[in-house]
Amino acid sequence: MRVVHYLNQFFGGLGGEEKADLPPETRTGAVGPGRLLEQVLGNDSQVVTTIICGDNYAAENLPEVASAVTKAVRDAQADLLVAGPCFQAGRYGTSAGEVCAAVQAQLGVPAITAMAVENPGVDLYREQVYIVDSGPDVSRMQDVLATMARLGT
Repeated sequence: MRVVHYLNQFFGGLGGEEKADLPPETRTGAVGPGRLLEQVLGNDSQVVTTIICGDNYAAENLPEVASAVTKAVRDAQADLLVAGPCFQAGRYGTSAGEVCAAVQAQLGVPAITAMAVENPGVDLYREQVYIVDSGPDVSRMQDVLATMARLGT
């Protein structure tokens, strides 16, 4: 299975709020938590592309970000889009929900995300996108990624 992974600037390893205005950039292979995602996906799956986008940029340019992610999923001939996990990060959750909804609607490719129930992305996208409850913080990263991988495959 070919997987595309969407991350914000923090989990993509580019920095914190000082890098939140970065437009989407595409990387080959797994980055950051994508490496753990590959492990829990198993031998028949790999993260072929990672898209990293700043939270501010995504919040201010949702249609453009959704278009960039949709193009990356199409170009990668991906079988699954994984966005996040986003935990309580509201801008990240909103962009993750938007890119998942766009990829499913435009390409028919399954997409999954994870965020805390308090994340505003849950209310916005719960009827369009499968959202795993990530809990409030990163301490559950491995468990959340394992659940996402199981549901995505």
